Order: sequence, then C-alpha cells, then structure tokens
Amino acid sequence: MSVRVGGHRYSDPDVLSLVHSGSEPLDPRIEIIRKARELNERLRQFEAIENPRMRLEILASFAGITVTPMVQSPAASQNRAALLFQNSSGQRHAYYDPSQSEGRANFSIAHEIVHSFFPNSVSGARFRSIHTDNSKEATELERLCDLGASELLMPHEEFIAEMGSEFGLQVVPKLAERFGSSYEATVFRLASTHSRLAVAGRLVYRYRKNEERRLQPTTQFRLFDGGQRRADVPSPKYRRQSLHSSDSCEPAHLIRWNKSFDPNSCVYTARDSDQVVRGKEALPNLSDDTGWIECVRAPYQGSLLDECYPDILFLWWASESKSRL
Repeated sequence: MSVRVGGHRYSDPDVLSLVHSGSEPLDPRIEIIRKARELNERLRQFEAIENPRMRLEILASFAGITVTPMVQSPAASQNRAALLFQNSSGQRHAYYDPSQSEGRANFSIAHEIVHSFFPNSVSGARFRSIHTDNSKEATELERLCDLGASELLMPHEEFIAEMGSEFGLQVVPKLAERFGSSYEATVFRLASTHSRLAVAGRLVYRYRKNEERRLQPTTQFRLFDGGQRRADVPSPKYRRQSLHSSDSCEPAHLIRWNKSFDPNSCVYTARDSDQVVRGKEALPNLSDDTGWIECVRAPYQGSLLDECYPDILFLWWASESKSRL
C-alpha cells in the first residue's frame, strides 16, 4: 500500500500512520515540521536554555521521552547510532551512542524524538543508522525524521538570527558551536533555511549501482588479459548522495540521486585541499542557473571506495540575477 501526498509517494507503515492520522490525508513533511516547531515554541515559554543537550532533553520530556546513553556503545558494524524504545511499563527512552561526536549524538537524539511523532512508532524499537544522510538507501521514514531533527536542533528563527547577514561555509563553525550540531548538519541547514535558491549535499566517489554489478566479471577478465583496462570498464565519479534545498527551489534545481558532477567541477579540487574551495558553476540538474559553490572535505568519512577521494560537502546558492525572486 502506498499513497502520494505533497508530491511524494509514501509506503512505510509508520509514515502512513501519520498521513492517515487526520480527517483527511496529511502531508508528513508539513506535519513533522509543525510538530517540531510546536515543541520549540513550548520551550520558548521558559527562560532561554543555551546548552544544546539540555534543550534536547527538555524537548524529549515534552514528548514523554527520557534521553539515555547506551551502557555499551554499539560497534560500527551494528550500524546503530540511536534507538527509541518503549518498555513494558510504557516508558519511552531515546538511547544514543555516547562514543559519537557531540554534534552527531545531538542529531541522533533529535532524530529519535521525531520518531515519536509517528503514531506507529510509540511502541517497539526504532533504530537510526549511523550512516543515514538522506541517501537513496535511507528509508522515507528516516529522511522525515532527519527533517524534523534539523528543526528541533537548529530552530528556524534562532538559526536565521544567529546567522545574520553571513552566508557560506565560513559561518558553519560558529553555528555548529551555537546549536551543538555537526558540521554536516549545519551545512545542510544553511541551504534549507536560505531565502533564495540554495542546495547543499554530500558527494561520494563511487560507481553507479549497475556499474558495480559489472565490476566483478570485469575484474576477473583483467586477471587473464595481463591487466589491460577494457574500454567499457566504468570509472567512479563524485555522485550526489544526500541533498537538501531551500523552499524556493523547484524540481529543476534538484540533483537526481546518483547524478555525477563534471570532472572540471571544483568539487574535485576540494579533495586535495584542507581549505574551503569556492567557484561559480551550474549544478548537474535540469536548471541552467549558475551560482556560487563552496566545497570542503567532509569531517566525517564513511567507508571510502578510494582513500584519495574523500567524501565532499558542497553548498551552492544562485547569483542574485538568477534567483528569480
């Protein structure tokens, strides 16, 4: 069973439980943001709390959740960063892996709070993958939880106020310290809160899925041809993994999952630099808008295909003349 709402199709049982929780189908993206903002607004009724972890613990308490570190941090092979669990007494706990960085742990906690927004998630255990970042492999439920987690951890009003007139990767460290967020999550939030056209994401140096399937026989072939490279052997490229965009973006501004960046793009320059690389170019999408792009090696690296090609974070925003606003 699946349903299409707000331009997206959903089939996850937990997501469907939210879609059908009203008198008519609800857009889960709108509902998640609304519920997150309601919690933030409730917290604003009290004295301002500067400590990000304390903020999250109070927000969790509003949702009937106790934040608890895991007694034994899960191994990376278990691929768990956090989980929401309700015991036989009805008490709910958001367990997080304390071995993570502060920013990633905070996002994991916020992510688990958002799981409670889904009627079907109030019982049982839900796990957050260590590597979830809105990729194609991430489930629709996890992507929605990440959407709400960004709103909880970096509330729109406070984030915009703290950013002021600054924009770009140079402001990320200040914002990350203020909100207790990871570098990656802060970059993505810059794009999603921008008033004009802005896109941010993570690029991974890899093959297409169909190319990966071709590699094994190709490798075997090369064992018997003296190591000669066949002309039809694919080459890995920097491809779009996660993607985050501003409300002003239209479908043409989005980058399809698996889409590769041109080898002449500055994203390839960033792999060899310890600094932010800046350029002006169009994105590999259906729009011809040219804008500023800033790229940097991601602080958190997953399993790399090639150690010489680290994951890259990028932030792109349209030139004033092309924003059409």
